[in-house]
Amino acid sequence: MDLSPYKTLLNKLVPLSYHHELDGLLDNLLPGADAETRFKLQAEVRRLTSSCLRVLDLRSLFPEQCRLVRHQGLDHWLPEPLELRFRALLNDFNGDYTRGLYEALIAELATLRKLPAQFNTPPWHLPAMGVRRKEHRLRFVTPVWLHLDKEPLQGNSLDISVGGLLVQLSAPQALPKQVMVSFPELAKQPGLSCLATPQPYRVSPSQDEPGRLKMQSLDEDPERQQALTQFIEQSRPRYGLDAEDLYTTVQAQCWGQALLETSLSLSLFFDKQGELQNALTNRQSGKTLSLWQQDTPGDLLTTLLSPERILRMSRQSQGSLLLYVFRHRGQSQSFHFVADQHELEQHQAYSVFISEGLKAGTLQCYYLSLRSVHFTDQAIETLDLQGMRQLQQLQWQLWLTPLPVQIAPAPAEGNIQQLASFIRKARQRSITVTPVGRQASKRQEARFKYQSGVELTIAGQVHAGHTEDLSNCGLQISLAKPIRLDIPCLVNVNLLELSTRSRQWKLKKLPYRVINQSGNGRVLHLRIEGPRETHPGFQFFSALLEQNQDKLRARPESNHTPTWLSWLNRQTLQQPPAPTFMLGRNDGGFYVQGAIACLAQGDLMSFLSNEYQQAHFSRLVSRQLLQSIITELLRPTGKSHQSLEIWTATAADGGGKTWQRLAPDAGQRAFLLNPEQAKELRVSLLIVNRLQLRQLDYVVPERNSLTQTSLHKAQLLEQQLAELAAMSQLFDITDMVRWRQTLTAPAAAPAPLPDSTG
Repeated sequence: MDLSPYKTLLNKLVPLSYHHELDGLLDNLLPGADAETRFKLQAEVRRLTSSCLRVLDLRSLFPEQCRLVRHQGLDHWLPEPLELRFRALLNDFNGDYTRGLYEALIAELATLRKLPAQFNTPPWHLPAMGVRRKEHRLRFVTPVWLHLDKEPLQGNSLDISVGGLLVQLSAPQALPKQVMVSFPELAKQPGLSCLATPQPYRVSPSQDEPGRLKMQSLDEDPERQQALTQFIEQSRPRYGLDAEDLYTTVQAQCWGQALLETSLSLSLFFDKQGELQNALTNRQSGKTLSLWQQDTPGDLLTTLLSPERILRMSRQSQGSLLLYVFRHRGQSQSFHFVADQHELEQHQAYSVFISEGLKAGTLQCYYLSLRSVHFTDQAIETLDLQGMRQLQQLQWQLWLTPLPVQIAPAPAEGNIQQLASFIRKARQRSITVTPVGRQASKRQEARFKYQSGVELTIAGQVHAGHTEDLSNCGLQISLAKPIRLDIPCLVNVNLLELSTRSRQWKLKKLPYRVINQSGNGRVLHLRIEGPRETHPGFQFFSALLEQNQDKLRARPESNHTPTWLSWLNRQTLQQPPAPTFMLGRNDGGFYVQGAIACLAQGDLMSFLSNEYQQAHFSRLVSRQLLQSIITELLRPTGKSHQSLEIWTATAADGGGKTWQRLAPDAGQRAFLLNPEQAKELRVSLLIVNRLQLRQLDYVVPERNSLTQTSLHKAQLLEQQLAELAAMSQLFDITDMVRWRQTLTAPAAAPAPLPDSTG
């Protein structure tokens, strides 16, 4: 019998049945029911009020939001909305955990999963993109003994790898930096008896959880390493964490790629002398660099960011500052005025500088964030010779972000001669402007994956190897042994296997030029030497590829990302300019997919975090405000960015009252700036830009590895990227606002952010 028509009645009968006879309730509430209906309703009420023993553990669905809820001997893990609903339903079910309560929560869960549940508290992603453990590890729990002086201390492993171990102790305990570790239960398995012998490990206690230990193996016993390797390889299909590592890495890099490709910020790289060497630009670069070019894009950036300024910033403990600049056209030449916030404060020249900049109509403000560049041995090993030349000279990396100069008042008087000390002589020095994304291959013709034995004759010496890929005009060859060459150089190539298939072609001593070397000297990149018309290699490969395209392996893409450029991208993403929130959109509305932390802005990070060190986006932005901003961006006006000032402060009387104002008027600004009325003032500039998936090109090296390791994780990533709709960055501009209020007279319209129709 279908009881859905009686759902409202059942909702009334269940709480009343604890205090009244069920027959009497049915007589009063449903007097005309037949005997069968009454029987079915009574049976359903008894079923809904019977005890339930099923535990609700939702940590797999809401890993960062669940809290422990203990009731009648059962430990449930529920997010806050379901916990509140659980408490409310207990009142209806007489304080008992029943089948009816369980089914009501499951129905609530189905609704909750359709909503953007993680809008307010996603975990921060620390800016270490692309860094993951280089060895396989297992989520495997087994007893572990820590052999101390007095007696062994027992713990449980949480994950195991050949070179490391994660151990959970029953209670926090002070330990030496190095302990001996054994695996008594694991050693009972066939072939693992050597793990019963204690081996040295370096101990690193976790700061967040004192009872959890990170341990690094100090043992180089081949037998033990082979036993652990064999155990891990056999158990990976069931206990492996490789897919999770890859998924997290690729997801974070895709977020960072969206930041690189669509934000207003440019990434600049400087050498040890402070000279600008590389500008990593995106589709907004034309707008941002338009003020700083004479002949080629960005050739006057060294005027804005002189070596002296870069070296001075590098010596400061705080690597971020606000920089103001304007260009004044004199009678015979143009003058560039450049000064940062601290310089203007020290010289008491802020009012004059802003006033003259507004009069000239070229006033610009930039947020600068400078960090040092660090090379690792592993990064250097993956570079080819061209990459080494590109990167070894770099010392500093800087994010340059144009901010809207939202100046409300400005002084009526001012003398530009007072700003003579801020004039910077134009330094017309061309720089390398590198677009973000894929770079054109040096071989524009079709390339095919094909392995065939070859011999190379270099300076009279013969080296054996095989082709990796081939085209009409070039080859990529892997050698059996690495060699050192002065590039470029000429070589003769003998195609050993291919020459045996056709005698009409002379495939020995073919002249090629080595144009690059990679793979620690094992991989050579060759190009034909001489005119195409007479080169035997060009003629042979043209005929071979034309007749056998369907038999050869799939051709690699004609575009690729050089290793050195991938390294620049990763170096850039490890130090983002500001806390960044990646925003998705699904049927339930907008939600926060993830948050990228910016450790350089510690105060702003702590303000945006909750007590669990999670990203708390709703501290500044409500869902309604976000929806209105996105609606504005989606209008057919061509705007891709939207900016908004958000003022927050607490009451000075100590009552705990807080204020939040969006783009406040003059009266509200004066109230919040008055120390007798408000304290702890913070002004955040919110910059939101819309994203469209068709605009983004996620060039992530680990993407293919993720698909091969876990198709499910790859599909989950694709779904999330398809929902990616907007990105929000937050900059602390409190110092700018405090000095801005010292200006008194009306001003020109504020300079807008660079925009595009993308």
